[in-house]
Amino acid sequence: MSRIGWCLGLIILIVASPAHAWSNQGHMATGAIAYDLLAQRDPAAIAAVERLIDSHPDRARFDSALAGLEGPARTRRMFELIARWPDDIRGTGYTHPGWHHELRVVAGSRLFRGIRLGQADHGFRTALHLLSNPHADPGRRAVALCWLFHIVGDMHQPLHAGHLMSARFPLTDKAGTIGWVRPAPATAPQPLHQFWDMAADRVGEEFAGADSIARTAEPGLQPVLPDEDIMASYRAWVRESEQIAAGVAYQVAALDESRKPGDAPILSADYVAAARNTAERRLGQAGARIAGLIERLFDLPATG
Repeated sequence: MSRIGWCLGLIILIVASPAHAWSNQGHMATGAIAYDLLAQRDPAAIAAVERLIDSHPDRARFDSALAGLEGPARTRRMFELIARWPDDIRGTGYTHPGWHHELRVVAGSRLFRGIRLGQADHGFRTALHLLSNPHADPGRRAVALCWLFHIVGDMHQPLHAGHLMSARFPLTDKAGTIGWVRPAPATAPQPLHQFWDMAADRVGEEFAGADSIARTAEPGLQPVLPDEDIMASYRAWVRESEQIAAGVAYQVAALDESRKPGDAPILSADYVAAARNTAERRLGQAGARIAGLIERLFDLPATG
C-alpha cells in the first residue's frame, strides 16, 4: 500500500470507535443463556464461576445488584451481571475502550478491506491467557472472566465486526454510529448502530427483557465447546459477524444511512424483522459459546 494509503488507514484507526454493542438486555441475555445451559449440563462449572467472582475486585458492585436474591436466581443474575460488567465500568480504571470491537470494511469501498480497527482480538487473547492460568491472581482472573463473557457477546453483534466506507462516509460510518435511519415511518431517527444494539430488546424493565430474549433464543441450544485452539474458534465467530454485517446489516435502506437525522431513510418491515431474528440468533449463539468456553477453560467434564 502507498504511503498515502497507510496515512489514510491511520486516520481511520484514529476516528473509528463504535459505541456499545448490544444493550444491557442483550448482554444479560447471553449470561442468562450460558447459566441455563450449564445448569442443565455442568453445574460444577457454575460453582467454579461463583468461586472466582468471590475474588472480583469490584465485588461490591455485584453484591449491591444481587441484594435480596438467593439460590439459583441469585447465581443466574450474577451471570447476567458478569456479561454486562465491562459496559458498567466504562470510565473507570478497569475499562479498555478498544476491546469492544474489531472492525473490517465489509460494505462500500474495497480500499481498506485488509485493515481491522479495534483491539477485541487482543483483549480476548489477553483475558484468555490470564483466565487459563490457575496460578494467576484470582481477582485478575475474575476480571478476565467478565471480559471473556463480554467480548464474545460484543463480537456477535455484526456492527462490531464490520463497517462501511462510501462516498457519503469516505473514511468510515463508524459502524453505523454516525449514520442515521428510521425503523418505521412514524419513529424518530436513530443511528444504525443503535438500532442493531437494540434489535432484540423488549419494552420494559431490562432484566425482564433479558429473560424474554433468553427464552426466545435458548430452545434447542447446547453449550458449544470451542476447538482446542480457542483463538481459532473465536476468530471464526468474528468472521460470521463480518459476513452478517455485509449480508444483512448493510443492505437495502441501511446502505443509504444519512449523515443527517432529518434525511434518515426508512427501514423496511422485512429489514426490521430480519434484524430482530438475526440479533436473537446471535445472542443465543453467544450464550451457548460462552457456556462451552467456561467448560473448556475450567476443564470440567460434561455430564450430558
